[in-house]
Amino acid sequence: MARSPLTSAVLAEARQRPTRLLLTGLAVVVATLFTAGTFMFADTMRKGLELQAAVTPQGASVVVEGRSNPIDDTVLATIRAVPGVTEAAPVTRRSVTVAKTGGTAEPGYWDINADGGKGSLSRYSVVSGAAPSGPGQVAVTENTAKSTGLAVGAKLSLSAWGQKKSADVTVSGVVKGKGDRGSTLVGTPDAVRAVLGQQVTWEQVDVAASGSESAVLSALRSALGAGSTVSTGVERRAAEVRSALSVVDVLFAILSVFTGVALVAAALVVASTFRIVVAQRRRRTALMRCVGATRGQVLRSLLFEAGLSGIAAGVVGVLAAVGLGYAGLAVAGNFTEEPLPPLQVSVTSLLLCVLLATVVTVIAALAPAVGGTRVPPIAALGAAKVTDAGQAKFTRRMIFAALFTAAAVGLLLLPVGKAPMIALVAVAGSGLMAFFALIAAGPVIMPLLAKLLGGLVRLVGGTPGRLAVGNALRVPKRTANTTTVLTLGVVLVSAVLVGMSSIQASSTDRLASRYPAVVQVSSSGSSASGSGIDPKLAEKVRTLPETGTFSLVSRGEVKIGSSEVYVAGMDVAAYPPVARTNADEGSLKDLAPGTIAVSRTYAEKFGVKFGQTVAVTATGGQPLQAKVIAVYRGNAALGSAVLHPGDFAKVRPSDKPQIMLVDPAPGVDKDKLKSAVSTALGNDTTLSVMVPGDEKAAMEKMFTTMTLIALGLVGMTVLVAVVGVAVTLSLSVVERTQENGLLRALGLTRGGMRATLAWEAVVFGACAAVLGLVLGSLYGSIGVRSLGEFDIISIPYGQLALVGGGLLLLTMVAAVGPARRSARTSPLQALATD
Repeated sequence: MARSPLTSAVLAEARQRPTRLLLTGLAVVVATLFTAGTFMFADTMRKGLELQAAVTPQGASVVVEGRSNPIDDTVLATIRAVPGVTEAAPVTRRSVTVAKTGGTAEPGYWDINADGGKGSLSRYSVVSGAAPSGPGQVAVTENTAKSTGLAVGAKLSLSAWGQKKSADVTVSGVVKGKGDRGSTLVGTPDAVRAVLGQQVTWEQVDVAASGSESAVLSALRSALGAGSTVSTGVERRAAEVRSALSVVDVLFAILSVFTGVALVAAALVVASTFRIVVAQRRRRTALMRCVGATRGQVLRSLLFEAGLSGIAAGVVGVLAAVGLGYAGLAVAGNFTEEPLPPLQVSVTSLLLCVLLATVVTVIAALAPAVGGTRVPPIAALGAAKVTDAGQAKFTRRMIFAALFTAAAVGLLLLPVGKAPMIALVAVAGSGLMAFFALIAAGPVIMPLLAKLLGGLVRLVGGTPGRLAVGNALRVPKRTANTTTVLTLGVVLVSAVLVGMSSIQASSTDRLASRYPAVVQVSSSGSSASGSGIDPKLAEKVRTLPETGTFSLVSRGEVKIGSSEVYVAGMDVAAYPPVARTNADEGSLKDLAPGTIAVSRTYAEKFGVKFGQTVAVTATGGQPLQAKVIAVYRGNAALGSAVLHPGDFAKVRPSDKPQIMLVDPAPGVDKDKLKSAVSTALGNDTTLSVMVPGDEKAAMEKMFTTMTLIALGLVGMTVLVAVVGVAVTLSLSVVERTQENGLLRALGLTRGGMRATLAWEAVVFGACAAVLGLVLGSLYGSIGVRSLGEFDIISIPYGQLALVGGGLLLLTMVAAVGPARRSARTSPLQALATD
């Protein structure tokens, strides 16, 4: 089949100017790099998890798990008595309270793992010292030893959660095993029994068998009945891997969403750049039409060029992703002692990425290519070079924009009830419809916005500024396409910032509500059992030199009218952090004997009114008539209602306080106060000491990390958009070569030419910043509200201002290359260019 002359011309130009071919698909390079990186990242994570997730030892031929019946020592004996069972190793994970006597670890709740296996059934290998051999000995995992400083020979005091009785143990060794999350001890089953001081049930029993595995499997199922799950070791290890890999699947799905957004942005950039390319070649295309080329041949040649560009972009993006993947693993290996899995490079996945890049590029170029074939040859020979010049068709675009806007509003008004995920999907769908509306109305809206914002550019930029605004206004489609992609990136960034800021503000408010004190001491026992904080111990803490404001909180179930509810007993007026709790009616400072304050949620649910007198009763106590003196908005430390301590003692006379709220004296920091309180409490394992400030700092660190990760993901779209600005300006420089030469001949300096391109980029960035920040803040706020869990909408104005300023800076940087190229061309050469 003979090759079309136009196709031959495309191939010839690709050989002569390969950078031009790559420039057209540069945005696709970035998107392909992200796509290929997503595939390799997910595959590498899967490989790493496969190596770590299967914790059941290879020596376990059969595995028994409790289903409806727990595996106790009786069941364990039954398993060991089955013919063919050579060893049965019980395993379980329990929480214990650790009172430290060596190392640098703080007392707290740790895990203790019972590992009854030896040899091929053991889940741990000894790093130093020796494996625990019975009661009185435990081993610490490698990560635990590193974080706490515990070494062989260290002494620990362990007790079951909520129990005062403790057992002293010695660290016999440091061990290494899969899934080491730190704060973990390992002991024999007898050691765990001694620590917990009670009958222990086992989560799983690993069985080593001799002879036929299927015979042992069948015999165990027959002996244990339907109350236990019996499977082969291979099946169990496969299930553990599947469970771990589900996390990767979720992560891959999330990354795929951002990959799709980046590809959409790249497609918009490609469409814009191909429109410019078609405009630049109209005279050459018209000449080909005059000598016999058909519209079909022209269309096929343009799509062929788009395909070449897509293939080139895909290959470059894939190669860049592979190179960065190997480099990233090499760098990461310097920051971890654990061996990292090798980079998983799937040829099939990479070929799929190249194919995807090609398809996206061809589809994006289709509309410009079709448009380039519609002008008759003679008309094309005399047509203006810039096909995007002039005003966009108003009516048709605004009709589509109105339809998409109506769809966006309609999705926000859907009655989703109390289904937060459905509501969030509706918000995302609304945002997508709003983006389509922006694409449709862009050539109409963007010139108006550019004209409005361009006033300042004209004022500050002088002649280059006026030229830049004029360039943006006379090519509305190009300005709209470039700005729309930038707007998409800014919308995503600002929505992430508003969402994370609002969630963090709400979480911080809840944390302050739940833990109003600098140091909080809580009893693990329930008020119903009569346990709690000993009054003498509370007095000891209250009179510490380091203690400033102090309060005790009691909690218990009472009846208010006919409804049962947990209430707090506290002298609120004497503890300002709680007394300042926002109240819709009345004031918590007025709480006194004979009064009660209730939460807004409780008041609305049971119809309790401010000023009403309610009956408060409880089993074994005196009935009480209390007047509602405040309705507060919600405070986790107080719960549904709060009584004065004297009234609480009348209603529930046998209850002890459950919580101590301790603030430091002037000049005392929280660490010193915590140390003093911990010393005063001694080794009472029923009491836990918490410093909410530490939890708040950890929460802020977590939110910062989450925000950076989210910004990194949406940053790919911003990068694609900025590349689009650079490509658009580069091609427009070529397109306006004669025009720029004329401006130079009329006296515009090289610096003025560079400034013109820079100001044009600023116009793009300013339009995108205004629209993106407004839409992003709006949808970020709506998204947070749709979750139904967060009450505070926080707009981080400083961060959003940085986003706007950063976008202007990035667009100016994107203009540097095109501006230098434009300034280098002499006026005579430019005027002679066809």
